[in-house]
Amino acid sequence: MSVKQSFFVLADTEKCTGCRACELACFAGHQKKSPLTVGGITSPVIPRLFLTREGTICMPVQCHHCEDAPCLRSCLTEAIKRQDGVVVIDSKRCIGCRNCAIACPFGAVQVFSSEELTESAGSCCPKKLVYKCDLCIDKDKPACVENCPNKALRLVDPVAEIEEKRINAINAMGVSAPASETMPPANNEGV
Repeated sequence: MSVKQSFFVLADTEKCTGCRACELACFAGHQKKSPLTVGGITSPVIPRLFLTREGTICMPVQCHHCEDAPCLRSCLTEAIKRQDGVVVIDSKRCIGCRNCAIACPFGAVQVFSSEELTESAGSCCPKKLVYKCDLCIDKDKPACVENCPNKALRLVDPVAEIEEKRINAINAMGVSAPASETMPPANNEGV
């Protein structure tokens, strides 16, 4: 059985300055209106990642698209699914129970009611809106990674990361094989 490893975005706290460009890029990347201008924004700016500060450390926190996603397992209505390795939320199925927000070990899921987001709620039953990183699934690269001015964010491919660490470990030992004796790449299917 082949399991597709989930990509996720990782922040380098040494490079992050807390400029919030990632949050703005995330918000802009998920807007349906185009072009987006400051004067044209009528809704609250709600990104799908959350810049967090603790003392002198600052970094965006977002969904890691866990292999055994606690948010997905906790969802009562199956509104959370895995699509091409990305954990996504179908807001039409979401009832706003907040189980996913409580289950997430990173605090990467945020639930708002439409009353909290608009001044003219006018509805007897406000709709719950769930926000979390979806890796900009409909784009080539996450907007936060693309727009970070300090290159503090990177898209992590766990399989490639592990392979690179293995190669670095071999190189650190000073071991090298003649080109004629190199082995073909390992087939990781079924892992």
